[in-house]
Amino acid sequence: MKKFTDRQIKPPNWKLSQRSWITIPYLLLIVLIASTIFLYGYTRIAINLRKEAYDLYQTYLNVEHIINQDENLTSKKIEELFSLLPIEKEYLYVHNENTKDKRIHYQNENIQQFNQLSYHDELFNSILTKMLVHIDLGDVNNFYNDSYVDLRVFEHLDCAFVQIGTEVDSNSFKGEIVLFSNVSMEILNDFKHIFYQCLKLLMVFIAIILLNYYVNKKLYFKPLEDLKNHYLNSTKFNMKVYKSKKPAIKEIHETVDVVNRAILELQDGLKESKSFLDEMVHEIKNPAHNIKNELELIEDYVEDEEIKRGLESVKKETENISSLLSSIKIMYDIYYLGAAAPDIWVHPVDIIEPIFEEYRTKRPDRKFNYNYCIHSNVRIWIDNGSLELIIRNLLDNAIKYSKNGSSIFVGIREQLHDNIVVLDVVNTDSSIEYSKIGKIFDKYYRTNWAKEQTVGAGIGLWSIKNITEIYDAAVSVQSSTNTTGFVITFKHVKHVEESSVN
Repeated sequence: MKKFTDRQIKPPNWKLSQRSWITIPYLLLIVLIASTIFLYGYTRIAINLRKEAYDLYQTYLNVEHIINQDENLTSKKIEELFSLLPIEKEYLYVHNENTKDKRIHYQNENIQQFNQLSYHDELFNSILTKMLVHIDLGDVNNFYNDSYVDLRVFEHLDCAFVQIGTEVDSNSFKGEIVLFSNVSMEILNDFKHIFYQCLKLLMVFIAIILLNYYVNKKLYFKPLEDLKNHYLNSTKFNMKVYKSKKPAIKEIHETVDVVNRAILELQDGLKESKSFLDEMVHEIKNPAHNIKNELELIEDYVEDEEIKRGLESVKKETENISSLLSSIKIMYDIYYLGAAAPDIWVHPVDIIEPIFEEYRTKRPDRKFNYNYCIHSNVRIWIDNGSLELIIRNLLDNAIKYSKNGSSIFVGIREQLHDNIVVLDVVNTDSSIEYSKIGKIFDKYYRTNWAKEQTVGAGIGLWSIKNITEIYDAAVSVQSSTNTTGFVITFKHVKHVEESSVN
C-alpha cells in the first residue's frame, strides 16, 4: 500500500530544519552564558592581581622612603634598613650606582614551594599564569618624585610575577630599585575557588537550558512529530484521526483538531465519490448483464455457426465490461480509500492464457506468440480482475501502437532464485522516446505521436502503475528503435500443495 512516506514530498526551502532553528538559539545561549561566566572569572582574577600589585607598590613606597630620608646611605646601612621592612612575599633588587653594589636583599620561599605542587595545581597554575600575563596593569604615579612607575606582569619559571621599579636619582641614592612578587602563588587558591564557582554556575545554567529544551520538546516538538508520523504512515486517503495522549500546550491541541477536521472532511468527500462510483458501476453492469441474457436467448434461435461465433464474441465483451468495472471499483476502494488489498492468490496462466487466445482470435492481423515457464502450483498475490485489467491494457497498447503484421509476445516466467514471477508483453514496430519513458505512467499523459495515431484518455498505464503499487509489484518499460516491452514483476509468490492445484 502506498503511504505518504513513499511519495516525493518536497521539503521547505530552508537551509536548516525546524529543529535546528530551535536548537541553535539554545546553543548560542549556552555560549553567551559561558562567555559571561568566563568574563566574570577573568574580571575577578584581574581584581586579585591588581590587589597584589597594590600591596607590592606599598612595599616599594616604603623602600623609596627609606632611601630618600637619609642622604648618607651605605650598602650596610641600606641592608639594615631593609631588614626592618615586613617580609611577606616580595623580594627586592637594588643597584646602587654610587657604591656599584648590586644585591637582592631578601626573598620569600614561595618559588621553591611551586616545585611541590600537585598535578592538578600545576595545571591550574599553568592556566592562571597564561591569564595573568595578558592583563595590563599600566603605570602608577610616584608622589615622592612626581614620576610614573611601571607595573609589569611577566612569566618566569612557569609562574607569573609582578614587577615594579624605577630609576632613582636623588641626593641620597642613585641607581635602580626593582621589586618582584610571585602572584601565581598568592592567587592560585583564589583562582581555583573562582574556577569551581564559575563551573558550578555554568552547569546550573546548562541544566536549566536543557530542562527548558526537554520541556519544549515534550510540549511542542514531540506532539507535532507524532502528528506528522501518524499521517505519513497512513494510507493515501483513508487516515484515522490523530489522538494525542501526551501532554501538549493548548495551541498544539488546537492544531491537531484543525488537521483532524480537514481529514474528516476529505474522507466525507471521498465517501460521496465512492457512493457515486458504486451507483455508476451498478447502472452500467445491469444493461451489460441484460444484453448478455438477450444474446443467450437469441443463440437458441440461430443455427448459422458464423453468427453464433459473433454472438459469443459479443457475450464475452459484455462479460469483460462487467469484470473491468469490478476491477476499477476494487482499485478505487484500495488506492483512494485505503482499503486493504484482498488476500487473493491466483495462478497467472489461468487468467492470462484465455485473454491471450481471445485477442489472437480477434486480431488476425497481428502475429501473437505466447510462452510460459512456471509451475502449476505457483500463486501470485493479485485479484483476478486486476490481473485481467493489466494484461488487457498491455495487449490493447501493443495492438494500438503497432502496425499490421507486427509481432506481439506474452511470456510468464518464474525466477526461483529470486522467488518472483515476471510477466513480459513485447511488441515490434513501435518505440518510445527515451526522454518520455519516465512520464508514460503519469495520469493522463500521452506522447505526441500517440495523440496523432490513436484515441485514448491516458489512464491505462497509470492504472497499471497503481495496481502494481497496491500489490507491492513493480512495472518497468524498455524500448529500442523497433521494439517496446513492458515487464511486471510480482514479488509476493507462494507455492501450494500439488493436491490442491486441481
